[in-house]
Amino acid sequence: MPIETPEYPATDQLDRQVAVMLADDARLSFRKIAADLGVTEGTVRSRVRRLQASGLLKLVPVIDIGGSGTGNGQQMLFITVKCANGKFNQVRDALLAMPLIRALYDANAAHRLIAVCLLACLEEAADITNQVLALDGIREAETELVLKTVKHTAAIGPIATLDDLLIFAGNGE
Repeated sequence: MPIETPEYPATDQLDRQVAVMLADDARLSFRKIAADLGVTEGTVRSRVRRLQASGLLKLVPVIDIGGSGTGNGQQMLFITVKCANGKFNQVRDALLAMPLIRALYDANAAHRLIAVCLLACLEEAADITNQVLALDGIREAETELVLKTVKHTAAIGPIATLDDLLIFAGNGE
């Protein structure tokens, strides 16, 4: 079955500028963005709403993890799982259902998945590790507790069009 790609509205340079500014600092007011870009506040507001409604832009709060001992009550745990042959989808679906797993990545190497957990305490680290190890189809699992965040950037890249990509690759104007 072919994968269907969603239909997104056309974007322009102003959309990309607004998205880049929000990716850099999502707390910027529409008034500040409008002043910096030389447009009205209503223009910025409508652009953001259109991008959000289409699924091209999502503004979410980001927690500063920090790691153990920072006093913010958050622990980050990585769990790398190697799945038994034929069990990858079953293990992936079981991991997706676990609320403490906040992100799941297919490392695409030897049926490997990487789970990222945000935890309130070390006891939760033991609990989620035991839940993962109890899953049918786990061949091997490793855990790594983040002790200290050295650098973390949650911002994503700006919206790009095919023309932008061609120019970037040196095939355009």
